[in-house]
Amino acid sequence: MENTRPPIKILLVKMSSMGDIFHTFPAISDLKANYPNVIIDWVVEDGFKEIVDWHPAIHKAIPISLRRWMKERGGKSWREFKAWKKNLQSEHYDVVIDAQGLLKSALIAKSANATVIKGFNGKSAREPIASLFYKERFDVKKSQHAVERTRQLLGQAFGYTPAPTLNFGINQNFSHVTKKLRKLMFIIGTSWVTKLWSTYHWQRLTAIALEEGYDVEIMWGSTEERAIADSIIAACPQATRPLQRMTITAIAEKLVEAAGVIGLDTGFSHLAGALETPTIALYGATSPVKVGLIGNHTSNLQVEQPLACMPCHKRHCKWLPENSHDTPPCMNGIKPFNVWSTLKTKIAAA
Repeated sequence: MENTRPPIKILLVKMSSMGDIFHTFPAISDLKANYPNVIIDWVVEDGFKEIVDWHPAIHKAIPISLRRWMKERGGKSWREFKAWKKNLQSEHYDVVIDAQGLLKSALIAKSANATVIKGFNGKSAREPIASLFYKERFDVKKSQHAVERTRQLLGQAFGYTPAPTLNFGINQNFSHVTKKLRKLMFIIGTSWVTKLWSTYHWQRLTAIALEEGYDVEIMWGSTEERAIADSIIAACPQATRPLQRMTITAIAEKLVEAAGVIGLDTGFSHLAGALETPTIALYGATSPVKVGLIGNHTSNLQVEQPLACMPCHKRHCKWLPENSHDTPPCMNGIKPFNVWSTLKTKIAAA
């Protein structure tokens, strides 16, 4: 595209989750490539502002505490929201894009001082009612991966066809990190019990990796995850874990440093994929079809013989007792040797 176009000031609304933020980066890269002088601000949950700031095309990340306000639902939260809205409206935007397609994101988009609001149409939005708040609506098939849906939404909204190649656009932030060709990172934690892999399987996988001459570092983010990491290390003393919880940026540096990453259905697995590190993600209760890792350097693994109940998208497995922390059958059926073989293939290709 020509650089003679006047600058367009855009507000993007995509507040969460972590994986969704990473899925949006290629669309931002596309937009900047087609409109080099575009000015893009991004409304994002405050916990993810650090991530949005990584993308060089973002002029300003605007943090919002919507999750906390909706949870607390008190006078203090309402006053904080009104102050936030007043500050948002001090800026005028040519276009607001709601890339989330939910009622809450549409209401936030409507709060902006803007000439026009654009988003998915009723058939394409995750919550069809959201489309009522947009002036311009676009048909983007729900059957596609989330990365492609967002790329197509912005492409239709601004009149261009996305390039065939994905560009997450954040690697330059980590050019100072040196790759360690015998280092692996294992991401053992996730927010759902039904997404967890058994500690025994992690121990077996770690033993295989160590026997093959790799160093293994286990990432953790909660007390429960630290206990799992310690159990793995107890069985495989050569493995390590960080002594303290790390910032998202520090974790990203670890993921860039690694020759390969194995993780679960969690935002940090998506981060590893976005950083172009060979990454394997394990799926059971959830489906990788629309929101899994993307790119030739990644692989989404499931049990070889899928169960009839997959994917259930449930936080509790119907085959296990209530409040059980056992590994559900859909995850337990993923075998360590298969995971290792897949990772070795990806590392060799890289």
